[in-house]
This record gives sequence, structure tokens and C-alpha cells, in this order.
Amino acid sequence: MNRVTAIISALVICIIVCLSWAVNHYRDNAIAYKEQRDKKV
Repeated sequence: MNRVTAIISALVICIIVCLSWAVNHYRDNAIAYKEQRDKKV
């Protein structure tokens, strides 16, 4: 049971880290795109 709990908690942590990295990556791309769009106008 203890091993199962450790595996589940590790998976949850991994999912949270992956989601936060993806959100940061997407946000940076959106900001860069917005700056490029504003420069063209």
C-alpha cells in the first residue's frame, strides 16, 4: 500500500510539473506573438 501511495503521489507531482511547464511555455509564446503583432501595426 505504501508503495502504491508513493507511485500515485509521484505521478501527481509529475503531472503538476508538466502542466505548469506547458502553461509557462504557452504564456511566453503568447506574449512574444503579441509583441510581434504590435510591432507590425
